[in-house]
Amino acid sequence: MLLLYLFSFFLNNFIGSNLFLMRLFVNRYYPVFINVYTIWILYLLFFASFRYSPTILFEIKTVPFETINDYTTNVIKWNKIEFIKNIFGNIILFIPYGFLGILYPKLNQFRWMVISFFIIINILEFSQFYFNRGMADIDDVILNTFGAIIGFFIYKKYFFIKDR
Repeated sequence: MLLLYLFSFFLNNFIGSNLFLMRLFVNRYYPVFINVYTIWILYLLFFASFRYSPTILFEIKTVPFETINDYTTNVIKWNKIEFIKNIFGNIILFIPYGFLGILYPKLNQFRWMVISFFIIINILEFSQFYFNRGMADIDDVILNTFGAIIGFFIYKKYFFIKDR
């Protein structure tokens, strides 16, 4: 929650003064950015060199909050960087997908954005398992969707232009 507050503070104080320029930039260049960004995310999920490690378990984790609980109780004790990368990385990496309403007006509705993103991220998680590129973890789906929801609210508050 503190991270969200600090991010909101940054947006209000530093970006808010040039909001018109930021809106123009985001609405004009987001389509290019999100395509390049998606290719990069897909590369990380399926082709990055760490995906070929023999220590990666190829399994499906279906118990909600099991991995998050494991990271908050065990991993943070001996590897804080791994905790930050996994928990916050899964959230922060997917914030830009909350802006998809720029490309697809139906996704300006919260319900459709969450449903669409949830379905797509489930397909990606299962594909990681199916192609032996990692585990399919429901906690990743939850954290990724939470990131997109944060992005959606940032988009609606700061960048959404009703008159198009």
